[in-house]
Amino acid sequence: MTKGFVKVIECFDITGIGLLTELQHNENGIPPDTVIVDLNTETNWAIAKRVLSRTLRIIDSEIIFDCETKSEDISSSYKTQKDREIAIEKELERRKNGIYWYLLEPEIRTELKIK
Repeated sequence: MTKGFVKVIECFDITGIGLLTELQHNENGIPPDTVIVDLNTETNWAIAKRVLSRTLRIIDSEIIFDCETKSEDISSSYKTQKDREIAIEKELERRKNGIYWYLLEPEIRTELKIK
C-alpha cells in the first residue's frame, strides 16, 4: 500500500453507529476529521474516529496510534473458545497487513450524485 492512500476492504452501514469501514493503509494512524477522497468519483469522506477491537484490547494486542484521538470499542461474542481464538488470529493478521476499522462520515456540504 502506497503512503498517502487507503484501500477500502469492507464497509457496513450500522444503524445508530454510522458507516463502519475497514481501511488498509501504511500510515501511522489516521486522525479524526481527516478527509479521504475517492479519486474516481471525487466523493469526500471524513474519518470520524477509529474503532478498536475490544477482544484485542483485552489481550493487549490492539495497535493504537497517538494521532487517533477519538476512538470507540466494539466487542464480539463467540460460541466457543476456539471461535474466539480463530477471530483473534484473523484480527492480528489484519493488523499485520495494515487493516483497521474506522467510522466514516461524508464531508458536510459535499454534493453526491445519485446513480
